[in-house]
Amino acid sequence: MMQNITKLLVKAVKEKRAVAIRYRKQKEIRVIEPHAIYTNDRGEVVVDGFQVRGYSDSGKSGPFWRPFRVKKISAISVLKEEFYPRVKEGFSTEKSRYRTGLLAMVELETPLRAFVYSSEALQQMGPFLPGQGSRPY
Repeated sequence: MMQNITKLLVKAVKEKRAVAIRYRKQKEIRVIEPHAIYTNDRGEVVVDGFQVRGYSDSGKSGPFWRPFRVKKISAISVLKEEFYPRVKEGFSTEKSRYRTGLLAMVELETPLRAFVYSSEALQQMGPFLPGQGSRPY
C-alpha cells in the first residue's frame, strides 16, 4: 500500500497538484500541497507538504509546512487543484535533507525568456513611442 501512496505522491509533486490525505488512520481529511518526497536519516519516506486546509492534531489552522511520514498516510486522493511552489512561504530546493534519498521535488517556475524581434519585424512595427528607446513593447 505504501508503494501506491508513494506513486500517487510522486505524480502529484510532478504535476503540482494538491492531495487529500488521511493521516494516522484519522477520519479527518488534510489537504496538502506536496513539494518534496525524500528518505530521512532513519530511512523513512517523508513528504514535505504545505497544509492548506483540513484537520490538525495541534488544532493549528492552515496554511503551514509539515513533514508527513508516508507510512502513516492511510488514504490519499490526488485532486484537480493545482498549486505554485511555495517559495515565499519558505520552500527551497537547497535544503540539506533533499541532498540524499530524494524521490521527487516540484520544479520551480522558470523565468520567462526575453523575446527578441528580428530586424525585419522591427521595421514593420514602425518607430517607437517617445521614451521607449529600443524596447518594442
